[in-house]
Amino acid sequence: MAIIIIGISIYLSFNMIMNSLIHSRKEIDVPNLVGKSLYDSLDELSKIGFGLIKDGEESDQNVPAGTILRQSPQAGMLVREGKTIKVIISQGGEIVYMPNLVGQTIRSADITLRHLTLVMGEVERKFSTTVEKDYVISQDIKPGQKVDKDSVVNIVISEGFPPEGIILIPNFVNQNIEEAKIWALTNNVSIDIKTENNQDVENNTIINQYPQPDTNITDAKYITLTVSVSETNL
Repeated sequence: MAIIIIGISIYLSFNMIMNSLIHSRKEIDVPNLVGKSLYDSLDELSKIGFGLIKDGEESDQNVPAGTILRQSPQAGMLVREGKTIKVIISQGGEIVYMPNLVGQTIRSADITLRHLTLVMGEVERKFSTTVEKDYVISQDIKPGQKVDKDSVVNIVISEGFPPEGIILIPNFVNQNIEEAKIWALTNNVSIDIKTENNQDVENNTIINQYPQPDTNITDAKYITLTVSVSETNL
């Protein structure tokens, strides 16, 4: 019996001490964390004796990732120091990877974009010696690039081979420079040749060109070709 009485006394004393410690803590207004970064919020709360715990994440197109969307308790409430504030963090806009549309038909490209909640924008048509008619030649957002959902991508569609009288610049990349010189001479086009040391490509091979293939030569004053050379030939 004496042991039970002693146990109850210890328990009651412990509770009295803990209650005394809890109620001795001062009450503080909860600061407004909404719109602040997680890092800044942690810093602010630690200075006034509060803790912080992430209670979840939500996508929000208009709020940068890592920004606090909501908090509990709410700003302005009086709570005792040592309280842990729960917050919901923004994940930013929903991100998708831009697909590769080159080589697809316009219908196939549109279906691909819709499936990813992306939008087909301007559709330009150009003649092409390298891409079959009604297939995508290029897109203005590179494949693999991270974009927000509902982003707009503009594409260029092939009109097929040009009619007589329209001459398009061929794809010279991986060709020997002599072949490009012959084409330029035949079509009365000036070329500007630059060199670049490239041990992985055979000498005198074109590794880059400007303008890009399928550009109408009437729109180009001259063609710039970058040719590979070895160090011994520099």
